[in-house]
Amino acid sequence: MRFPKIAAASTVLLLASACGGGGGEGGTDPADAPESLTVWVMGTSQDPLVEYFDGIEQKYQETYPETAVEVEFIPWPDAQQSINNAMAGGDAPDVLEVGNDQVANWASQGALLDISEQVEGWEEAADMDQAALEYGTFDGVQYGVPWFSGVRTLYYRADWLQDIGMEPPTTWEELVDVAKAIEEEKDVPGFAAPTDFTNGIASFIWSNGGEIAVQNGDSWEGRLTDPATQEAIEFYAGLTSEEKISPQNYVGENELVPLADMANGQVGMYIDGGWALTSMEEQAEDPAVLEEIAAAPLPGADGMAPAFAGGSALTVFSASEHPEFAFELLEVMGGKEGGRDYADAGGFFPAYPEMLDDEAYQEDPTTAAAAEQMTETKFFPPTPKWNAADQDGKILPGAVLDIVRGEDPDEVLAAANEELTSILNEPIE
Repeated sequence: MRFPKIAAASTVLLLASACGGGGGEGGTDPADAPESLTVWVMGTSQDPLVEYFDGIEQKYQETYPETAVEVEFIPWPDAQQSINNAMAGGDAPDVLEVGNDQVANWASQGALLDISEQVEGWEEAADMDQAALEYGTFDGVQYGVPWFSGVRTLYYRADWLQDIGMEPPTTWEELVDVAKAIEEEKDVPGFAAPTDFTNGIASFIWSNGGEIAVQNGDSWEGRLTDPATQEAIEFYAGLTSEEKISPQNYVGENELVPLADMANGQVGMYIDGGWALTSMEEQAEDPAVLEEIAAAPLPGADGMAPAFAGGSALTVFSASEHPEFAFELLEVMGGKEGGRDYADAGGFFPAYPEMLDDEAYQEDPTTAAAAEQMTETKFFPPTPKWNAADQDGKILPGAVLDIVRGEDPDEVLAAANEELTSILNEPIE
């Protein structure tokens, strides 16, 4: 199959007003509606997303015909600084997209409004993935709702596996065997195991029955030294240092490096999400290569591994001057129709489990693999301190890096576990 190319558009987008009728279905008076509402979306502007928000504005204007929807795309690396600036009194949104593992962090800092009452009265919220909805809470308060979901799968060269007479791996043992066969027959690395890849490493841990950290009452306990967790970490590190199916040039790197290699026939298998497909097409020197790339669920210790249930949450920013109208816009964006349309535009899945059996997700082998993977998911510790431990401290990736470089796993993981436990239990200011 050929992956669709998505062209880039401008970074900031002001959607033109469209005429419509309507009355205040959400209990707000259309006469009080603002001239505009601002949405901050993480990532870069792409044509399908522009079209999506054009439709959202038209839908919103059926009720509030004089309200324009202004959309600003914030690159993910700039998200933290942009939100901090908004909290300090700078330009701020009304509706804000945040990573679903970021809700607790921003809620604890006062950036998000309590929307518990509104969500409780929203009928469609009852049909959302309830675990994902729960992940949008902090300290028992609802601050975000799932907008879309995304999981990582195993990408592989289908033509190469056919040539060597092998199927996509479903277990760790098969992963090693297939990777070695690819390298022997095709003279390229069989698998990519980048060390700066918490999402991928976590799947290995979870598939072996391990955990990164667990909550015990009001405290968090790191579990990096538990036997099941340590075995999985050592296995992942050993894909580079012991089995040697992943090359040294992925040490210290994230999944973006093997993405480019996958697009150009330089690696046989690697782990990434559906959102990587557009980047592959942009980087492929020979588009024909992309037609040979397929996907399968993640191989685990003894079968399909759980994947982190990635995605984003929709929130109402605390500085919004029109929170009631902002939540109604959130409902349009995150409802069944709006949520599915955004998931389709961005290459994700809707936050409504009932939709995953739809033919649209089952007919394409790549999306079918991801839809199957969506049945086995987990979440990272729902604490504001997870970001400090992972994004800032890089505790788990750092431990894997040290082990790959030859340091003693017992010593590395003991120190990492102590640091992880300490950070997760730091007071929330």
